[in-house]
Amino acid sequence: MIKGIWAELVGLFVDDEFLAIAIVALVIGIGVLRYVEIIDPVIGGAGLVIGLPAILIAGVVRTLRRIH
Repeated sequence: MIKGIWAELVGLFVDDEFLAIAIVALVIGIGVLRYVEIIDPVIGGAGLVIGLPAILIAGVVRTLRRIH
């Protein structure tokens, strides 16, 4: 059961390289900006709250364009 769930989660990132790279880039970028204290924690959190759904929507739109 857990192997199946893990395989599905890994498959989500392997199937769509854009999604995986964009998420990792966003998280690392905000993490670095927080680490060097360029941005406030609230701004970093807001960046994740806005950025992650935006990446997901962009990934869905890209997939839909590929299908059609």
